[in-house]
Amino acid sequence: MAAWLSIKSGEVYRGNVLLSQGQANWTVGSNSHQLSVDNFVLEGRRQGNGWQIDAPVLNLKTDGQAWPKGRLSALWLPENTQFIGPEQRQELRIRASNLQLERIGPLLPTLSPFTPELLARWADLQPQGYVDALALDIPISQPETTRFQAKWHDVSWQYWGQLPGVNHFDGELSGSARLGRLNINLKNSLLPYGDLFRAPLEVSQASGALNWRIDDKGWALWSDQLDVQAKSLWGNGSFYYMQPNQKPSQLNQAQPWLKILAGIRLYDATDAWRYFPVSLMGEKLADYLTEALQGGQVDNATLVYNGNPHDFPYKNKEGQFQVYVPLRNAVFQFQPDWPALDNLAIDLNFLNEGLWMNAPHTLLGKVIGSNISAIIPDYLKEKLYVDADVLGEGRDVHDYFTATPLKDSVAETLDELQVGGKISGRLHLDIPLEEESITHASGEVTLNNNSLLVKPLQSQLENINGKFRFYDGNLESETLSANWYGQPLTVNFTTKEQPKDFLVNVGLQGDWLPAKLPGVPDSLAKMLSGSANWQGKVAVKLPQHGKPDYQVDVSADLKKVSSHLPSPLDKNSGQALPLHVQVNGGLEAFTLSGSAGNNNAFNSQWLLQGEKVELARAIWQTDSKKIPSLPDDKALVFKLPAIDGERWLALLAPELATAASPFAASFSSPSATSSTQPKIKGSKTNVILPKRLTLQTPELLVGGQAWHQLTLQADPLPSGMKITAKGQEVDGSLLMADYGPWHADLNYLYYNPQWGSREANNPLAQAVSQEPTVLQKPQPPSGISFSDWPALQLRCKACWILGQNIGRVNADLTPKGSALILTNGLIEAGNGRANITGQWQQDRAGDKTTLNIGLNGPRIDETLSFFGLTTLIKNASFAINADLNWRGVPWEPQINTLSGTLKGRLGKGQLTDLGGGRAGQLLRLVSFDALLRKLQLDFSDTFSRDFAFDSIRSTATLKNGVMSTNDLVIDGLAADIAMNGKVDLVKRQIAMEAVITPELSATVGVATAFAINPIVGAAVFAASKILGPLWSKVSLIRYQITGSLDQPTIHEVLRQLKENEAP
Repeated sequence: MAAWLSIKSGEVYRGNVLLSQGQANWTVGSNSHQLSVDNFVLEGRRQGNGWQIDAPVLNLKTDGQAWPKGRLSALWLPENTQFIGPEQRQELRIRASNLQLERIGPLLPTLSPFTPELLARWADLQPQGYVDALALDIPISQPETTRFQAKWHDVSWQYWGQLPGVNHFDGELSGSARLGRLNINLKNSLLPYGDLFRAPLEVSQASGALNWRIDDKGWALWSDQLDVQAKSLWGNGSFYYMQPNQKPSQLNQAQPWLKILAGIRLYDATDAWRYFPVSLMGEKLADYLTEALQGGQVDNATLVYNGNPHDFPYKNKEGQFQVYVPLRNAVFQFQPDWPALDNLAIDLNFLNEGLWMNAPHTLLGKVIGSNISAIIPDYLKEKLYVDADVLGEGRDVHDYFTATPLKDSVAETLDELQVGGKISGRLHLDIPLEEESITHASGEVTLNNNSLLVKPLQSQLENINGKFRFYDGNLESETLSANWYGQPLTVNFTTKEQPKDFLVNVGLQGDWLPAKLPGVPDSLAKMLSGSANWQGKVAVKLPQHGKPDYQVDVSADLKKVSSHLPSPLDKNSGQALPLHVQVNGGLEAFTLSGSAGNNNAFNSQWLLQGEKVELARAIWQTDSKKIPSLPDDKALVFKLPAIDGERWLALLAPELATAASPFAASFSSPSATSSTQPKIKGSKTNVILPKRLTLQTPELLVGGQAWHQLTLQADPLPSGMKITAKGQEVDGSLLMADYGPWHADLNYLYYNPQWGSREANNPLAQAVSQEPTVLQKPQPPSGISFSDWPALQLRCKACWILGQNIGRVNADLTPKGSALILTNGLIEAGNGRANITGQWQQDRAGDKTTLNIGLNGPRIDETLSFFGLTTLIKNASFAINADLNWRGVPWEPQINTLSGTLKGRLGKGQLTDLGGGRAGQLLRLVSFDALLRKLQLDFSDTFSRDFAFDSIRSTATLKNGVMSTNDLVIDGLAADIAMNGKVDLVKRQIAMEAVITPELSATVGVATAFAINPIVGAAVFAASKILGPLWSKVSLIRYQITGSLDQPTIHEVLRQLKENEAP
């Protein structure tokens, strides 16, 4: 060290000190520090009565780190009270430039003005940066009035207490401790705020001036203009804070007060979380808003603060804290896992302890939301309340909930219950901000002319009007009006959540017209009039654990209904007929039971199998006042009163009514044609019916006959179905195989229809009265397809048809392409036998029938008498073959197309007197009664006795309705008869010739002639009667039979006597 002193008048006037090399060491706690000097120069000189000391260059190192080449000056002025003017108090003035705070920090413990507390704060803050200029004027006796000026750049310090950290801080300070100003300038600064904000503030630009004032009343801090630009944020405003002095003796002390007014812009709402004061808002609110705000911008948000900060958040309205944020183009998500609201314009109003959010409208998917309000009244209570008006199509509401956590509940329900049309309502959500807390939803829904499709039933309600309210799962409706199946209906419902289950109750009421019920055919609807008042209650229980169950009760009053339906559903208006239905079940099955009137009860069990519904067991029982027990196995059981099946079939399906008759469709009515033949139809359905069916009735009227004490039963088989019928008129079964022919086995069948006045349905009456033009008229194609017909094997042991016992009947019917083939046809009755084969063919020209019949038996009269027919031929065996074909269906031949051959032979027998009955009617039909009367007149003596014959044989041909024969021979005991000619069945004309020769060597086969051709048989019979007293005189007689079959003309054209014979 070297020193230079200048002395003037005995006093030191100036001096210089050079510290060429040196160092100082000290310890603070466990840390050792060192200050090193290198050619460090100090200059001192008198300044008035004081001294000024300068360090032109700070050649110093702290802990080995060199100081910037700064400058330091200090001026000490002693107190001076002798000069004219203001007194000069003792004062220390310090000037410095180009200082680095990091180098100064270790020196502070060596300086006495710094207290341990100040040293601790310096250690907490760890300030860094450069002081460009520093000026301090410190009155020694009043340091609180120190005047200062400072300028610095790139200053930083750490966060401590309520003071945020900062870096890249440039500024200027001027004034005094009582009144001063701080100009700040931040660029690309990072300001950590501890727990107040969740991330340090990233300030790109900040500028402004802070002013302060300290006086006897207290101190104040304010700024008229602060401008801060941070990440996605720009704020600009002013503030004023006043802290009055607190005097213990003063009762009404002044309060500290803070005023803030600022404008804010937010360029990206996804960064808003950076500026949430978590310690003021609470963790839950900050978390909620961080998740909810997913986009948007804010222009001209406003921050207003006016109040005592110690009273924040002003629950008693003693102050105001408000941040009004008009968020636009926002993406806002009220709840996690819910679709975010896009392009939302929402105003956020942070007011004191709460937050109010309002949006005029938004879109929930395609559903319009309006008047949306979201409120957090108190941050500490951590509750969010959302209210909104909604309007949209029912399908859009369903689609929206499909994208929410309610997709498995609400959306699935709306998929099964599809609302059509626009719906409106009010929604309220009570959302706890705590995790794993339950959100509560409530509101009101308005239905205005909406539709509701109940998808599982494929049933739709129309024109629904009314309102219902809900609170979570608890719903309560007003009385709703609707149309169901085209008829008015009122509905109300409630739901209730309970600790262990969920209850749904629905009430239904209507006054319906049965004639307009769905599925009622028009033919039945015409016979129904009046209305039925009914009420229904539905109760559903959905347990938290276990399977749901439900109960349905429906009651109806059919008193005002008039029914002209056949028995047992006929009813007069005014006649009481209560109907009650009960349903009990769950998701897998339910039972349906009830009563109709006072003597009808029913019971059934239904199984639910996905989209299919199976009717497992059911019973309907008449004359029962209690619910009958279900059948033991899967079956349908009907115990019904007398049924007019004929009328029911005619009403429900005319084609099935036609099929109920064993005769042709043409016999069903005078105008009916074969085009009305029944068709086998199938349809798809979601209902599975039991394959076992039992029908019991005391009387079933069908096919023109009453079937008494009838039991019909259908039983499933592994490869088909078996139907059995047991009653007074029938006993048999029908085996319907899935593959192969069907088998009909009848022990007995008595079928004798009593058509009564309905002659239009009587086939015999039609056959007798059939006009020639009808027989000749071409018939249209029947339109019947045999492709779906099964093969059938019929076996009947004892058959009575039309009151006649026809004995055993066999037949095999086989469809083959466009043909129905009959084989193994057999009729055995009265010792007679008929073998029948045939074919019913369809081609482009229409229907064609081919029939081959072989008849034989020992006695024709016994065989015919078995059928109740009387014949003139006695004791004659017979063998007849017919091979015929015609255009038309089997039961309605087109006579002008009738063709084929007839061949027959009768054995030894005799012709007796003509009788009445069915045989006489047949002779009249073919016009031979006139010929017989002629023979009676001419040869009364001979004709009055029986005529015996040995045989009758003949062949005949049919072509287009004209029958021809030329070989009819009757081998009689008294004469031989030969006949030939034609019978035109189309024009109903006859042209026959009969030749009678007496003293025949063999008997005449009249019975054979009758069996083959009634016309020829009658002629032969007449000729045989002529042979009497004249046989000794006559050798030959010849007759001609001509004219119409109704009024034939008979002429004797030749009578040759024996005496006139040539020798």
